[in-house]
Amino acid sequence: MSFSVATSRTAPLAALGARTGRQARANRSRAMRCVAAAASETSEQQKTLKKNADAIADDLKGVTVTFVGDNESANIAVAQEVAKALGYTPLSTPDLIEKITDSTREQILEEDGEARLVIAENAVLEQLSTLIRCAVGTSGGGRGATARGDCWDYLFGQFTVWIDDAEAMAAAESDPSTAPQREAYELAEVHLVMSKKECKPGDEAAGIGAQALEAIGSIIKDDPQVPGKKGFYVKMGCRGDWPVLQPPGWDGTKEGMVDPKTGKPYRDAEQAVAPKTGEV
Repeated sequence: MSFSVATSRTAPLAALGARTGRQARANRSRAMRCVAAAASETSEQQKTLKKNADAIADDLKGVTVTFVGDNESANIAVAQEVAKALGYTPLSTPDLIEKITDSTREQILEEDGEARLVIAENAVLEQLSTLIRCAVGTSGGGRGATARGDCWDYLFGQFTVWIDDAEAMAAAESDPSTAPQREAYELAEVHLVMSKKECKPGDEAAGIGAQALEAIGSIIKDDPQVPGKKGFYVKMGCRGDWPVLQPPGWDGTKEGMVDPKTGKPYRDAEQAVAPKTGEV
């Protein structure tokens, strides 16, 4: 009887084991399909980013692409993805600030105030302005040089992308005084608005990067001389005369903005210098 009982008990266990094995294989199969689907989704965004990067790589002529906005993590994450797609060097101004000052940004703010942080990032931007083939993520939260319009002279020689979000945009429209830095961000050539506040590294960042490069491609298509003009602007010392480049010797700080030799304003369009197509 005990054998019979043992048999009667082991038979269902064997069947259960078989069913469990089949179920496990089915679960693994479904899991593999889910992973494949997720990988496919990520792959499609990466493919789109790479496609857009390849489409503008030659026309971009090595001009650096810089991401600004209050969402610092998004700025940096998207810069990393764009750098990968373009074969550029990824850089982060928050990291560079801490390296050159040998202090954390929190220490800088606590000891010297926000003005010191602005000065530090502006110094970093000055150094980066002479580099090519970089993708740069900048400080967020309304802190740093990119949040100050008078610190944009070194950014005009790059393609700039403002990563915004719908919630912040709605809040600013309701009360602009809550985010004065947005006025500086509006100097960017591309404005992308995320539907949510966060941007995860990887697929989401790649998706935003793809949109950024597509928009930059449209700018270049409308005016193929823009990359060359940016290169010329940098060669002339990032004087702030963007987008109407002025002759050598122009000094934007001169009272009246008049060239004593001609009596004409320095910003007179007739005196603007347009570099040759393709000049970097």
